[in-house]
Amino acid sequence: MNGKNAAAAVRDAPNAHSRLIEAGVDVFGQRGFEAATTRMIANKASVNIAAIPYYFKGKEGLYHAVVAHIAGRIESEMSATLQEIGERSANKDLTTEEALALLEKLLIKLINFMVGSSEAPRFARIILREQLYPSAAYDEIFNHIMAPVINAIATLVAAASGETSFRVVRLRAMAPMGQLIAFRVARETMVRALGLEGYNARETAEIRSIILEHTKAAVEALADSKNAGKNT
Repeated sequence: MNGKNAAAAVRDAPNAHSRLIEAGVDVFGQRGFEAATTRMIANKASVNIAAIPYYFKGKEGLYHAVVAHIAGRIESEMSATLQEIGERSANKDLTTEEALALLEKLLIKLINFMVGSSEAPRFARIILREQLYPSAAYDEIFNHIMAPVINAIATLVAAASGETSFRVVRLRAMAPMGQLIAFRVARETMVRALGLEGYNARETAEIRSIILEHTKAAVEALADSKNAGKNT
């Protein structure tokens, strides 16, 4: 197929761009960047292979677009709550109760999406691969998901506990993130060990309750420790 005919075939394929990204989420997630081929992705998308260089300049461009799609999708779920946290923490000193309520709100959003949504298993494969073997595309995940969420949790931990150490509050922020990630990336272990379906609405609610309980207890313990130090 010459260049003119290839471009025409691409233009004639409805939603080729979005279909390739959706197919890329699955193929890159299941096989990794090196083992995935553009032909596999084009076949899964039912799109002419010429669409990949036409829209993305090649395999690497498509992979970056896939990672950006994942980051953008998760960011859109979190953006309103992150904005609320930013505005409320900037405009006034949050009480412990207000900070804990906002922290719970953010974690509920994260857990509902990353544990309970149908998209989560597909997205998690690529996020996990990028954690283990980060590529240039990892900046999309860190800048649009990880950093804003960790910063928001750290801000709320500091407000709720009175802790001022940059390192301490970020280490504390990573704890609930670690619990959440464990339930997603170790899903098969959780399913087998606990006899779960993996994860229906009831199971997601149970996981959510446990993570929230642990997080609240940890923050309150940190606050008690700080208060005890002030009184000695």
